[in-house]
Amino acid sequence: MEEKINMLIEKGVVPTTQRLIVFQHLEESKTHPTADDIYKALKRRYPIFSRATVYNTLFIFKEAGIIQELTLDKREIHYDPIPSPHHHFYCKVCKEILNIAISCPVAKKREINGHKVEDVQSTFYGVCKRCLKH
Repeated sequence: MEEKINMLIEKGVVPTTQRLIVFQHLEESKTHPTADDIYKALKRRYPIFSRATVYNTLFIFKEAGIIQELTLDKREIHYDPIPSPHHHFYCKVCKEILNIAISCPVAKKREINGHKVEDVQSTFYGVCKRCLKH
C-alpha cells in the first residue's frame, strides 16, 4: 500500500482512502472497467461510495497520467490502469478488451515528423479466439 501512496504523491495526487480503493480496484481488474462497473463493484463492498467519487477520482487519475481513458465502442469509456502506450484488441462479440503487446516506434519516440506525441491509442477490432471457438 505504501508503494501506491508514494506513486500517487509523486503524480501530485492526494492519496485519500477512496482514491486508494479505486486505484487498487483498477489494478486488480483485468477487464478495463467502465466508471459504472467500478462504482457497482465498490458500492457492494463500501456502501458509502458515491458515483461522483468514482468519476472524480478517474478524472484526477487521467489528468495525472496514472490511467488511460479508452473509448472503444463509442458508448462507454473504459479505464486502463496501465498508463504507458500500448495497443488493445476489442472483441465485437463478447465486448472483452485485451492488452496487446506489440512494439510501436511512435509510442517509444513520442515524436512523429517533428510533432510531439502525448498519447497513443491503437485498437484492433474483431472477434477474440474464445468467441471464434463458439
